[in-house]
This record gives sequence, C-alpha cells and structure tokens, in this order.
Amino acid sequence: MKELKIQVIDVKERCGAKHKAGDTFFIRGEGTIAIPDGKKVCVYALNSLFPFLSLKQREDELSHNDWVSETEILCCPDPKGVVFKVTTL
Repeated sequence: MKELKIQVIDVKERCGAKHKAGDTFFIRGEGTIAIPDGKKVCVYALNSLFPFLSLKQREDELSHNDWVSETEILCCPDPKGVVFKVTTL
C-alpha cells in the first residue's frame, strides 16, 4: 500500500484542535499513523478523511478514470475549518 503525506494547507476560520498551515502527518504503508513529535491530529477530521485515505493507498488498483487519483484536497467536517492536501510518497 502507498504511503501518504497529509498536510494542512489552510485553516479557513477556525480549528478546535489548533491545526496550523504546514502541520503534517503520515499514513504508513503498514496501516499506521506517524505524527511528528509535539503535534496532534484532530480525530473528527481524521475520521472524515479515513475512507478516502484507504482508497488513496490503493489507487493503483482502481480504474484509471476513478476520481481518487485526481483528488488531493479534502476538508474537515467543519465548513469553516481545515483544508488538507493528501499526496502519495
């Protein structure tokens, strides 16, 4: 499975978890989350990202015209909250 980098690229108005642009965490190929020392990840945002992240890890197995391969920007459930960029490593 692919490894993913998830980076905060914007906080529209607010973030209860205090995420800031540039904050990053990783989904490793063996299904673990790597969070840099001293950082944290909002469980509500993470919960909303999980379905996409598991697809993104396996995007090579999807149809060539599947939307997952062309999608990299996602938002947390709060419409005034955090915008994430998901890239494969």
